Amino acid sequence: MAQPRARRLPADKRKRQIIDSARGVFAAQAYAKVGTADLARAAGISEAGLYRHFAGKKDLFVATIKATGPRLLQIWEEIAVDYEDPIETLWAIGVYYYDHLESHSANLKLQFRALAESDDADIQRALRENFEAFVDFITDTLEEGKARGSVRQEIDARLIAWQFLGIGMTLDLMHMLGFKGEIDRARTDMWSRVYLEAVKVRDRRPARYATAEGTPPRSIEASVEMMT
Repeated sequence: MAQPRARRLPADKRKRQIIDSARGVFAAQAYAKVGTADLARAAGISEAGLYRHFAGKKDLFVATIKATGPRLLQIWEEIAVDYEDPIETLWAIGVYYYDHLESHSANLKLQFRALAESDDADIQRALRENFEAFVDFITDTLEEGKARGSVRQEIDARLIAWQFLGIGMTLDLMHMLGFKGEIDRARTDMWSRVYLEAVKVRDRRPARYATAEGTPPRSIEASVEMMT
């Protein structure tokens, strides 16, 4: 059957559309099993049309990885706007990350596919840039907490930022391996509190996450949908 003709889009929009459709394809199966025909079919274009925008499968894979990090960072930035205290910002990011594990499962799988291919220098570089941006954001948040007097001065902010990402990676792993019965929102919230209690200044008012009003703002929902 003839391939339906794709609606003509400006080059930049077409490229974004190809990347968005490729995310699901790459997440669904091992990188080696994905063909350019699969990627073109998902985007609703011919293979020739695909090659007009990307040099090949790896070029598109790298572009897809690079597009994923900024989306998550935008959500974190939107969360930060709603919290004055950096400690509370980190708590809200952690809780929302758990709440949307299911909705951004394709991104989780894409990340793990990329890790499996990290021997390739280009793929490793793209993945490294994403993680470096995540660590920079959390490090900056912790340093702001130090400046505001809510985070302990003696901690190594960058090392603790990696620990924060490690918690998220563990949640990802538990979710992907089906250990959902061992983690729930209450346990995730408690885990977040243990982490935050270790980094915050002890002799300060209780953080919002430890009070009845500690519920992340729902204004983040719209930006979270970008991850689906």
